[in-house]
Amino acid sequence: MIVRNYNWTNKPFWDIYVSEIDGDQLKDPEVFDRRLNGKLHDGPVSFSNDGNYLAFTKNNPHDKTKDKIVELQIYFSNFQDGDWSDPEPFILNNEKYSVGHPNLTSDGLTMYFVSDMPGGFGGTDIYRITRDAKGLWGKAENLGVNVNSTGDEMFPFFEEKNGKLFFTSNGHYGLGGLDIYECWINEPGFGNAYNVGYPLNTRYDDYAFIGNNELTKGYFSSNREGGSGGDDIYSVGIKAPDEPDVLFTVYSPENIATERMVRETFPLRNYIFFDIGSTDIPDRYILLKKDQVNDFREDRLEQFVTIDLPGRSKRQLIVYYNVLNILGDRMLKNPSSSIKLIGSSELGPNDGTKMSESVKTYLTSIFGIDASRISTEGRYKPKLPSEQPGGILELELLREGDRRVSVESSSPALLMEYLSGPDAPLKPVQFAASQTAPIDSYVAFNATGASKAFSSWSMEISDEKGAVQYFGPYTHDTVSIPGKTILGTSPMGDFKVTMIGKTKHNKRVIQDTTVRMVLWNLPENEEGLRFSIIYEFNDSDAILIYDKYLTEIVLPKIPANANVIIHGYTDVIGEDDYNLKLSMARANDAKQIMEKGLSKAGRSDVSFEVHGFGEDENLSQFNNKYPEERFYNRTVVIDIIPRK
Repeated sequence: MIVRNYNWTNKPFWDIYVSEIDGDQLKDPEVFDRRLNGKLHDGPVSFSNDGNYLAFTKNNPHDKTKDKIVELQIYFSNFQDGDWSDPEPFILNNEKYSVGHPNLTSDGLTMYFVSDMPGGFGGTDIYRITRDAKGLWGKAENLGVNVNSTGDEMFPFFEEKNGKLFFTSNGHYGLGGLDIYECWINEPGFGNAYNVGYPLNTRYDDYAFIGNNELTKGYFSSNREGGSGGDDIYSVGIKAPDEPDVLFTVYSPENIATERMVRETFPLRNYIFFDIGSTDIPDRYILLKKDQVNDFREDRLEQFVTIDLPGRSKRQLIVYYNVLNILGDRMLKNPSSSIKLIGSSELGPNDGTKMSESVKTYLTSIFGIDASRISTEGRYKPKLPSEQPGGILELELLREGDRRVSVESSSPALLMEYLSGPDAPLKPVQFAASQTAPIDSYVAFNATGASKAFSSWSMEISDEKGAVQYFGPYTHDTVSIPGKTILGTSPMGDFKVTMIGKTKHNKRVIQDTTVRMVLWNLPENEEGLRFSIIYEFNDSDAILIYDKYLTEIVLPKIPANANVIIHGYTDVIGEDDYNLKLSMARANDAKQIMEKGLSKAGRSDVSFEVHGFGEDENLSQFNNKYPEERFYNRTVVIDIIPRK
């Protein structure tokens, strides 16, 4: 039985009453039906929506437990021929435990109830059970840890319009005594329970909330001060929840470029990453035979590819995986240059030195570099480690990035212009490539305020023939999708875009808009420029060392009236929201430096767009399988597009 101290008085047993509602008051209470009221306690009661089927709680008058507690049982009755039928017992009634506090859905086919049957979370738990068209009940389902606690959960009331469950508990965090809680259905279970707060809950016992069909008024019981004594029934008005303040808009470029020829200046990362447990150069790096060295050229790297590379950023990966060949070729052409190879291993300096020696052996044996020009060193950690003291998250990925050989040099012929130090990339490689779905072909979908109002949102995009594409779910305010992805093989189209937001209370919010998209084939002679800035893990200051590079190298290459699109990315390590903000901050830093430089040069003809895509794997430049891919994803890309 559900036992509370205030039950045990010398006052009469509880019976079921019915009363008319007059404004905020109940008047003229009458005994509901003497056939249903027994000698002991009866109630609570729940009706189907048509009022012809009810479930109610009764004390078991025949059996008591050893501690003299009379168990609760559920009974049903049908209204037939102007009268209520004799009570019929619930199939789960049991002499060894209680079942009670039934709450029927409007069709009478699903019932929420309370029980202290074995297998619960402690005390009394709330269960759900459904019956079929023949009236046979199925298996009872415990509502789970979000609803049930180690204490007592009681008096369930399921509000169907919004999919919200109200219940009473002394096991969740509350204001004192029994409190009323609410949670939203979240298939296949329920979301987190929230205390409804004051004025429904006080430091006294507040329990058994029910609401009307519109959920504009509710009733509950309480033994708070100011009542008539004992447990009183109270009414409460319920305010409609505020509509989420979300503005949904779509921006599509006037013309969506299908592809563009781009001359890219690609930074050459000065790290060679080693597999855990091995000191051999991984086979994903492109290694030459000695007789291939004379034919090696930076502008013809594809002919030496012997591995299968992913389609995304394939050209850039071909460059990076040739890093040792590019380094060896440059050292041959610059005989006064020298390098230091620093191997970092979680196993210690000896293992790190073996990694360094593997790289040195390749350069000396294949390219014939004099061994005196290459020094080696081993250490536990690289000078710029990804794993930081006290870190506990995603350590495996961070440690993969720290197991590497770093190439250091003081020879300008080997390094990126204006850069030096342990993190200075090698001199970039320039190449021309066809860029599919260039950044200025992206369609921007803006759900302003969505990150605060929604747990997630998604889109349905319908073309003129009714074909629907689905995108999402998303948790940020802005999403960019290449226009060609939506158009497919169509040269143009009008689309209906439906934004479907899901609030944190599981309510759906729908907004519609339309957009027209048109593909455009660029002139063959239109060539864009691309530059990249790469960062160490969690580093937002790399832009400072690129200041002179941007000012002296990049800015002079911007043609008159060009559009500069700056887009930032991160790897998948860390929190999604943090990475989104970090990528945007990095992109804005680059913009500020470039705007400042243009202003000093007396130029105001250049327009800027800035995007931060964070770790979005649908848009990131590289995959995230290997550490080198994650390192290259920590980037800001600068696209310089001639004015159309």
